[in-house]
Amino acid sequence: MRISRALATALTAGALALLTAPVADARGAVPEAALPGAATAPAAVVPAAAPGPDGFLYAWEHPHAGGFHCRWNSANANWAGCRDKVSDVWNNGYPGVAEDVKLYRDTDWNGSWVCLHQGHSLPDLGASGLRFFSPGHGQGELVNDRVGSHLWVSAC
Repeated sequence: MRISRALATALTAGALALLTAPVADARGAVPEAALPGAATAPAAVVPAAAPGPDGFLYAWEHPHAGGFHCRWNSANANWAGCRDKVSDVWNNGYPGVAEDVKLYRDTDWNGSWVCLHQGHSLPDLGASGLRFFSPGHGQGELVNDRVGSHLWVSAC
C-alpha cells in the first residue's frame, strides 16, 4: 500500500510539472527566468528537443524569439515588415544544397553580408556583437536591426 501511494504521488507530481512547464520557442530553448522556482532553486525542467529542419529562415523583432516574426523558405530581396527590425535569427533550412543563408545589409542582396550556417541561430544579435564583414555598404556595422534581404547559398 505504501509503495502504491508513493508511486501515485510521484506520478501526480510529474504530470503536474509537465502541465505547468513553460512553452519552449521553436528551437527548444526555455528562458531561465520562466522556469518554475528559477529565483530560488535550480529547476529540474528539461526543454523539449528542437524540431528537425523545416526549410525556413526565421527572424524575430526581439531577442529570444520575442515580438513579431517573419519566416521564409526561399530568397527574399526585401524583408519589408522585418527589414532593419530583427534581433534574433535562426536558419532552420534543410542540409545540403543551398543550406546556408547570407544576410545582407540592404535590400536586393546589396551591401555587406554575414553568413548564417544551416542549423545555427543567433538568439540575441545585439549581445552577439556580430558585424557585417564583407565589402560593401554597412561593412563593420552591427547586424542587429540592420538586415534588409537574404539569399540561400550552398556555402559562404
